[in-house]
Amino acid sequence: MGFRNWVTRPIKGHHVGVEDLTAGGSGIPETRRRRWTLQTIDSAPFQAWVVVVAGIGFLTDAFGLFALNVVTPMLGYVYWAQNQEGGVPSVPSSVKTAMMCSTLAGTMIGQIGFGFAADLLGRRKMYGLELVIIIVGTVLLLMSSNGEKNSMAIGGWLITWRAVMGIGIGADYPLSAVITAEFAPRKHRARMLSWVFFAQPVGQLLANVLSLAAVEGYKPSIEQSAQSCGKNDLECFRATDRLWRLVIGIGVIPALIALVFRFTIPESPRYTLDILQNTKSTLEDTANYFGAPEINPEYGEVDMLQVTSTPGIQVTSSRRSTSSSEIAPDEVIDSDSESEHRFSDVRVRPSATAAPQFPPGDPSYVPPLASWADAKQFFIVEKNWQYLLGTSLAWLFLDFAFYGLGLSSPQIVSHIWQEPDSSNRPSMYKTLRDNSTHTLVMVSIGTVVGGLLMIKLVKYVSPKVIQFWGFLVLSVLFIVTGSAWTNLLDASRSSLIVLYVLSHIAFNLGPNVTTFIIPAEIFPTRYRCTCHGIAAASGKLGSWVVQIFLQYAFQSGKSDPNDEFKWERENFGHILQVMSAFMVAGALTTYFLVPETRGQDNKSRTLEVLACGKKVIDELNRQRKREDQDE
Repeated sequence: MGFRNWVTRPIKGHHVGVEDLTAGGSGIPETRRRRWTLQTIDSAPFQAWVVVVAGIGFLTDAFGLFALNVVTPMLGYVYWAQNQEGGVPSVPSSVKTAMMCSTLAGTMIGQIGFGFAADLLGRRKMYGLELVIIIVGTVLLLMSSNGEKNSMAIGGWLITWRAVMGIGIGADYPLSAVITAEFAPRKHRARMLSWVFFAQPVGQLLANVLSLAAVEGYKPSIEQSAQSCGKNDLECFRATDRLWRLVIGIGVIPALIALVFRFTIPESPRYTLDILQNTKSTLEDTANYFGAPEINPEYGEVDMLQVTSTPGIQVTSSRRSTSSSEIAPDEVIDSDSESEHRFSDVRVRPSATAAPQFPPGDPSYVPPLASWADAKQFFIVEKNWQYLLGTSLAWLFLDFAFYGLGLSSPQIVSHIWQEPDSSNRPSMYKTLRDNSTHTLVMVSIGTVVGGLLMIKLVKYVSPKVIQFWGFLVLSVLFIVTGSAWTNLLDASRSSLIVLYVLSHIAFNLGPNVTTFIIPAEIFPTRYRCTCHGIAAASGKLGSWVVQIFLQYAFQSGKSDPNDEFKWERENFGHILQVMSAFMVAGALTTYFLVPETRGQDNKSRTLEVLACGKKVIDELNRQRKREDQDE
């Protein structure tokens, strides 16, 4: 789907944007139309414009989530000048933790709520609404203040509006992932999802770069000799207050850009086929957006089950190949008008034979609609709850470490970069500049490099394999760094910086991306957004827990606030060792509970095959093992 097709989309009546795909259908899809539509999508080229539209919104989410790292020190200088830690004004730890946890709690609500709504009401109706929530939450956050003569508590406003922003940020996870997966050709699906997720490190990078640029821009007004603004230095207070509002407010710009395109995105073709069961307008939409290319002989082949009998599943004993399109539009469609050929004005020739029975995974197979009975059958009877549990636990274990290091990065980075000197404390300007510079070097470079490598690697290695080995590599990095923490602080801080950067490369060259990809692939259309939202919310539960854990770990055992750095210096290595145990748990979860999404030839299986669930995927994997043994 290119920019040209997006802009020149057909317009019906007085409606702006693509036509309503729910209108004009008979409610019963014709199998040949369905097969042609799915094969056309799976054989299409890389859909760059889908990635751009989803990625811009995801960049906004990451910017809003990680910008909290950047502005928190600024808030301390303006509103909590009397609360000093190590001689530097700081946001109280209780308020800081509450802001993080409220954001993450809102994210969990958005992930589950919007995921369920997208399955119930449609992807298109939900897509764009989450950006409206982010924009509104951001604007309200920018207006937060203490009021006239401290008539209000700014901490309460910051916590409230961060929670609102979190709802919008969380909603984008299942929506962007599932829409990208359902529009993606089979060959490019994993890479497209990797590109969309790459917007997260880019958003984090932009937050740090723009913060550094803003600090430099306000340098003449920021105190450059003392550790904080003087009591009567109104220019310094105003500059710092404007500084954090500017950094947060910039995030609205990409959100507004993405909003224009998200409100005009067509409904997912797979949602229209599987849930709305309307093939007429889906056929037209597919032809308009994908150009109805010829089926690629290498990647257009349809996976079929090669077993003689599987209880409860109707299958075929031979592999059916569809290396060329079984149906062409001109072959089956009669136009009512010679002057204007439109799929919405077509008549399909009735079949002379009875409708055949298709096995699950065949593009002509029409899956059941969502219901309590179907959910019980799919998740309980067929044991697909194991896949939901596996993806959820893997994400939880990952985010315990990722957000433990990511959302607390200014605090942790300051410990690694240099030991504070109580006799020569840095000025306010130098502290703000160093926060951005050090985080930029130690966090953003690692995440960006890891994300770029992931885009290349996922083309050749399956997401499950990457996730399994990524967890193991992270566990080794954490156990080594944690065990040598104190010694490296004394002997070689550069080595510690390298290990920290490597850990962020491993995050994005591993489970941080694959936990986003796999849930978007392995569940059927009728439950795909809900399950992705549950898995993502489990991850945010892990990040919520780690904030409480870090707050408790950093506060317990300290009788004197002046001993804070000394205590953290001696004990943060143990926290990394705990994170290492979580990475091992993630590897075990991946190995036993997460399915393989690729076949023996390393080609991604179609979403229709993966949607069949555990019983079919297990049989395909057994076939794969038998073929490996025969070779």
